[in-house]
Amino acid sequence: MKTLYVSDLDGTLLRSNEVTSDYTNDVINRLTSDGMLFSYATARSLVTAKKVTKGIVAKWLWDVEGEMKN
Repeated sequence: MKTLYVSDLDGTLLRSNEVTSDYTNDVINRLTSDGMLFSYATARSLVTAKKVTKGIVAKWLWDVEGEMKN
């Protein structure tokens, strides 16, 4: 069985300028390409969440209502 790693955005993945760092993007993308399951959860809208995480290749996003988007 695989583990799904889920992270919050604000105060966790995002820097003070409200974007993910190149380092964060590289690490997450490398690990997911190696088979790690990763997603992020946020109260942001899908549009703003995708904008601030544009460097991360995430297969799933859980919105504020708990609905999975991909």
